[in-house]
Amino acid sequence: MRLTVNKLLIVAVLLAGALVSRGGAAEVTSEDVRQAVNRAVAYLKQAQGANGTWRDNRHQGGVTALCVLGLVNAGVPADDPLVLRGLQALRKVRNSKTYVVSLKAQAFAADPEKYARELQAAANWLCLAQQRNGMWSYTTSGTPDNSNTQFALLGLHEAAKAGANVPKQVWERAKSHFENTQSGDGGWGYRGRSRGYGSMTTAGVASLYICGQRLHVGGRKIFINGAYPDCGKYKQNEALAGGLNWLAKNFSVSRNPGGASTWLYYYLYGLERVGMISGLRNLGRHDWYREGATRLVATQRGGQWGQLYDTAFALLFLAKGNRPVLFQKLKWNGRWNRNIHDLENLTAFIDDKFGKKVTWQTASLELSLQELRVSPIMFITGHEFPRFADAQKELLRRYVDSGGTLLAEACCGAKEFDKGFRLFAKDLFREYRLKVLPEHHPVFKCYFRMKERYGLEGIDIGCRTGVFYSPNALSCLWELQTIEKYSDLAFRLGTNIAAYATGKQQLQDKLDEVELPVFDKAAQPFEVPRGAVRIARLIHDGDYNSDPHAMVNLAPMLRDKAKVDVVARQRHLRATDQKLFEYPVVFMTGHFSFELPDKEIAALRLYLERGGVLIADACCGRKAFDKSFRAMVAALFPKKKLTALADDHPIYTGTVGQKLGELRYRRILADELKSRGTTRPPLEVITIKDRTAIIYSKYDWSCALEGDRPYSCRGYCDKDGKNLAMNIFLYAISY
Repeated sequence: MRLTVNKLLIVAVLLAGALVSRGGAAEVTSEDVRQAVNRAVAYLKQAQGANGTWRDNRHQGGVTALCVLGLVNAGVPADDPLVLRGLQALRKVRNSKTYVVSLKAQAFAADPEKYARELQAAANWLCLAQQRNGMWSYTTSGTPDNSNTQFALLGLHEAAKAGANVPKQVWERAKSHFENTQSGDGGWGYRGRSRGYGSMTTAGVASLYICGQRLHVGGRKIFINGAYPDCGKYKQNEALAGGLNWLAKNFSVSRNPGGASTWLYYYLYGLERVGMISGLRNLGRHDWYREGATRLVATQRGGQWGQLYDTAFALLFLAKGNRPVLFQKLKWNGRWNRNIHDLENLTAFIDDKFGKKVTWQTASLELSLQELRVSPIMFITGHEFPRFADAQKELLRRYVDSGGTLLAEACCGAKEFDKGFRLFAKDLFREYRLKVLPEHHPVFKCYFRMKERYGLEGIDIGCRTGVFYSPNALSCLWELQTIEKYSDLAFRLGTNIAAYATGKQQLQDKLDEVELPVFDKAAQPFEVPRGAVRIARLIHDGDYNSDPHAMVNLAPMLRDKAKVDVVARQRHLRATDQKLFEYPVVFMTGHFSFELPDKEIAALRLYLERGGVLIADACCGRKAFDKSFRAMVAALFPKKKLTALADDHPIYTGTVGQKLGELRYRRILADELKSRGTTRPPLEVITIKDRTAIIYSKYDWSCALEGDRPYSCRGYCDKDGKNLAMNIFLYAISY
């Protein structure tokens, strides 16, 4: 069975406009969304009755199931007493109405093991209630409609994902119905071929996606010699493309478009279903989630929107749509999407392993770097490698340099893609080398412990592997899901790559802004403004330029938060360079062992004795650098030793900068020290005539300034590392 999605048609629809409308209103933030979600959760909680139900005058149990579904998707645990009361109440509701049974199935899917019997019972009832034309009515009889049909499919989809048995013909009949009843304008109405409107067109599109996905799960699954013979072979589905075109053309978040004057929140719920299940960032020129969230945040009153069911629909839109985007699949001019459900299945497998449920979406190189960095991982796949323009290559390089991770895969082990990627990597990352990753690489143990390396290759950039490349198929195995041995390996490897790329830290929500490094040289003036502080980077024979953007990113932080003007552009100097004396502070870092020649030791000693300050950290907390640095200090000052910074030192107390409070460790260091963090980071100093001349950290803080999250970094989390760096440098230039 081949999935019925015409990718080429859909791409044409989605790329109708390069610029994305943001609705004209003030842009909503993730914090705005979180507060609105919290208010809605509080409102629904207080509206629950003592018997565990919510008021419902029409569909007994329907509103209760919808409220439970909204609360669970907003982050309320399935074992929360309030949710448990709601689920227990639903257990008592007889299966007799399509809306109610389908919503019960979605609610019970919050804990599929506990409610397996209820899920199968709901699926059985819905299968029996389907009419011969593929539709559903309010009950097992009566005139069917597209609204009940959509809900039945949503409930069956969740039940099937949880393991319930749903016969293949149920999906086939429903798919055939929506394909054969589309109106002439590309939309769907309530019944028959009536004129399309928003809520029913989202129902048609989402239903076709669901049916296609479920039929693909039960389709032909052959994986031969590392390849999927049916890879990229999809039948054309003009109905789906037409529905997406209708939604893009008639897009609105202030009304149910197409003539319907009611059910706005039901329509927005449908819009969220289309956006999330398809992975689409935009519908035509519209960022569907940003515009919808802006509208909902602005119109919320006292935690609610209209009726209880309106509030639940709005909550589902806000909470599900703002999930962290873990992966983006790169669209390029060619067959970029051979396996349509690969990332959908992978993110479903990863689920909430990193703290929150995650999602994925598509992306193009027409977006800005800020927009691309909404996800920590960019996925590039195909049978042939794309021909990127120079500006597109530069954008991908900036994506990696700003902390993003590229994951590329030769789909089906395609030799043409492999050849193209290797040339691309050699050209774009010419100072680094693509190599097969050794068995001790953290990516093979950072979540699942894996003996199989699967030929995975990578490019190490500073503290981390910023580019991963699989010359063997991954996306086909994510798509097929159940190929013996291979699919499990692919899912575990995909999870480990995600864990490594994120440092297993909780991800930002979709609308959270990512702080980017300053790349533009125009923002780094060569001429020094009067009164500005200059900081040099000390050259040594190790990897002295690790985290090259750290100081560049520190400068605007010091200007914005401490009103201290620091020159962003660094000079890289050896200790013997006389220009070093023009810089009051010199910074030093690295991963590996190094040794300064005697002449440089003498020159650096003179610099420090004449009032200069040396600030250093062991990049990623590497012990090789730490050992070499201590040997260097012993050579500089044989009669002095690095000593712990006093507890009342201004760096700790906030006399300069801000009071630090607890500094949280990155995951690998927290596990090693068996502690979440510390209020006294182990800084060490050398003093000369009561003046602090050297400030050293054996744990890393420069990665926080760089903007990446290297899994193997023994250091401080992003915000805390930045605050520590600010205090250290403010002290160095103030005392």
